[in-house]
Amino acid sequence: MSWISFKGVRSDSLPHILVSRMPSHRRASMRHTQYQIKGRDGEFHVNEGYSNFDVDCALRLFRGNVNDRYAVNQWATGTGKLITSDDPNRAYIASVNDEVEWERDNTANGLYDIAEITFSCQPYMVEASDTTETFEESGNLVNAGNAVAYPTISVYGSGDCSFAIGENEVQLHDVELDVPVILDCENGYVYSSSGGGTTMVGEFPTIPEGTSLVRIGFGVTKLEIVPHWRWY
Repeated sequence: MSWISFKGVRSDSLPHILVSRMPSHRRASMRHTQYQIKGRDGEFHVNEGYSNFDVDCALRLFRGNVNDRYAVNQWATGTGKLITSDDPNRAYIASVNDEVEWERDNTANGLYDIAEITFSCQPYMVEASDTTETFEESGNLVNAGNAVAYPTISVYGSGDCSFAIGENEVQLHDVELDVPVILDCENGYVYSSSGGGTTMVGEFPTIPEGTSLVRIGFGVTKLEIVPHWRWY
């Protein structure tokens, strides 16, 4: 039976609910600006990143009551991971921003209500459940997605530490023993889980497509990398 999961709750766990139309899958469109340059044939395109897109689904309430509709209304709001039964290992980061409209299916003598739900999705799919790659010595890291990944990295060590992913080397200073320093590479944050004053030198690492060498430098005893693999 087909299902969708949103914010960790599956549709088939909602009372008397069936999915009558699954969300479609899409690749996002690229935003770009076109420039006409004097003396140059054609146009020059500058890519500016992928746009969000909408996917729709329809839920059917079979022999339910008004409280079952309220349960769907409460579920279909806010932001979270949207997972579908035809691709259960990947998820969209999705929001429900529009109204949820219920319509009576008169062909069923009033036994059915149908809800149309629109999800606004971020352009990349992500892992349905994040994986963690652990390195206590240098080794290879293979990108499981098909796009550059922005990991969250927990660094264990003491004092002055260094590590590298590919050609990108990072140095950390004043690391407390057995207290991880967290690098949020997507949002550009570095902090100690104890609130200490660790400082960082270097660029926040990304994980390109293909295979990257993870190198353990001085002072580091372990790296825990949550890669946040992405697909488009």
